[in-house]
Amino acid sequence: MKVQIALGLGSSNNLEVIRNAEHYVANITGNPLFTSPEIVAQVAKVETTKVNLHTEMSSPLSENKADKIKSAREALDRELTKLKSLIENVANDPSTPDSERLSIIHSAGMIEKAQAHHGVHVFTAVNGEISGTVLLTAKGGANAHEWQYTNDTVNYTGKIAAKSTTTSYTEIFGLTKTVTYAFFHKAIDSGGKTDWEGPIFVTIQ
Repeated sequence: MKVQIALGLGSSNNLEVIRNAEHYVANITGNPLFTSPEIVAQVAKVETTKVNLHTEMSSPLSENKADKIKSAREALDRELTKLKSLIENVANDPSTPDSERLSIIHSAGMIEKAQAHHGVHVFTAVNGEISGTVLLTAKGGANAHEWQYTNDTVNYTGKIAAKSTTTSYTEIFGLTKTVTYAFFHKAIDSGGKTDWEGPIFVTIQ
């Protein structure tokens, strides 16, 4: 069973792509699964083009600013697509058991194409400043928020419920370093609970 990665570039705005690129770079850098020179070099290209896009977006207004942003975004999309292919090659190596393929792409902070129809996530999960912590941030406006996580990134069993919050963010502590976790979020509004969002994957640093 071969796996394919969904980057969602076509449905993501520039800020979302920058955020996702940062997430991939953070998960892949130093990861023992992705130490080949080709992947290391590609991660560097993604980082460079990500910075270029951010720079163009932050530059003073000019006649050709929109064109420069478009060009920088296209460059980042190309490098992310190349990185995706390299990660897929690792996951689909013939010597890798089928049961481990999804874990490999999750370890890179990416999701499989089969999950692309789940919709755009309106929450994010990133490593916190303290080792073993993850910061979860959702869209504001809901009355409350529920959060769950698990280190079963294949079947999502054994989910742990974090404390519900009235704020649109929370921090999870005590996570195991180098382990990849799946995080889930549900908003509670005046009409009741909404559907669960997720998973979003983070390899703990």
